Formats: sequence, structure tokens, C-alpha cells
Amino acid sequence: MEGMKPVKVCSCADRVQADMITETLNEQGIPAYSESKGSGDYMNIYMGTSMFGNDIYVNEEDVERAKEIISVLTSEIDSADAEEAGTPARSARSSDRKVSVVRVISLIAALLMIIGAVVPSLVNILFG
Repeated sequence: MEGMKPVKVCSCADRVQADMITETLNEQGIPAYSESKGSGDYMNIYMGTSMFGNDIYVNEEDVERAKEIISVLTSEIDSADAEEAGTPARSARSSDRKVSVVRVISLIAALLMIIGAVVPSLVNILFG
């Protein structure tokens, strides 16, 4: 990918979707790659999945063609998912809400773990 001016064309919820889109773009002659957002790579290693998602990048000159291919591909994926589940295709807003809920739940779990570790020590110090 030497001499490439990378431009973000898409964000995906997970690594599998990012790999499917990246592979399709490469098959269509558009050099593309994906990167995990934030600490997503570490989460993939530690937990096998990441709630941060992946971004897909292509060369600046291939942006329009890549976006067309991605829109066709994602509409096919959403349609297939909807047929499989027997529900209408999910919107991006629904996916964003799910990510927000997962983040809030993760934050609450982390706070509870910290409280669970600190409170017994404080009780021991105060009443021990």
C-alpha cells in the first residue's frame, strides 16, 4: 500500500464484517485495509471480540467506487439478516444504540468490580 493516501470509507461493528467488506473491495481491484478503533486489537486478543469496531480505509482516488460497493454489499447483508430473522433490516442507529448500551454496561461492571475490591479493605481498616 505504498503511496496510498488512506481515506476512511466505512465503520463496521465487528472484525468479521470488516473482513468481508475489505476482501470484497480487494477482489474488485480496490486496495483496502481495516484497523481496529481504540484498544480494539487488545480486546480482540484478550476477549476474542471488541466493542470498538473497525474502520475501513481505501486510497483517496478509489473512495467513490468503494462507497458504492460497500452500500450494495451492506444492503445485501442487512437484507439477508432480515430474511433470516424475519424482521426488517436494522438501521445504523440501532447498531449505535447497542454499542452505547454495551459501553454503559461495561462501565457499570468495571465500577462494581472496583467497589467490590475497595469496600472490604475500607471496612477492614475502619472496623478491623
